[in-house]
Amino acid sequence: MSFAIPKCRAVRVYTFAGDRGQIAVDFLRALDDEKKRAGPSPSRLDCLLYAGHTGVSLGQGEPIYGFNPDGVGLPAWDLINRLKKSDRFHGLVLDDTSIFKTAAQLGLLVLSFDVILPDPDYQAFERRLR
Repeated sequence: MSFAIPKCRAVRVYTFAGDRGQIAVDFLRALDDEKKRAGPSPSRLDCLLYAGHTGVSLGQGEPIYGFNPDGVGLPAWDLINRLKKSDRFHGLVLDDTSIFKTAAQLGLLVLSFDVILPDPDYQAFERRLR
């Protein structure tokens, strides 16, 4: 008895841990200033560099789609606090290629690995991602 090997394709996963060095010091200061209404909110980039981030690519590394919480209408300090308490949020899939490039340029270790999927599963994942 012979079995046909299904056609498979790779989804590349990218991830980096949040920074707890100078990026964190600046981020936490901005978060505190925002909470006290003494300064602007930290940027989305600053939030992700502090917290860490994960995304996937279906091609040769670009674009890298990142998975983000939908915190529309919430100040960054409140969103971060709610995430720390494991509150759930609807998700947004965004082109976060620049986030991963910036993390690498700042010296954060960006890891990647492939997840191999049979073609029907890959196509279903691609449809949901887009």
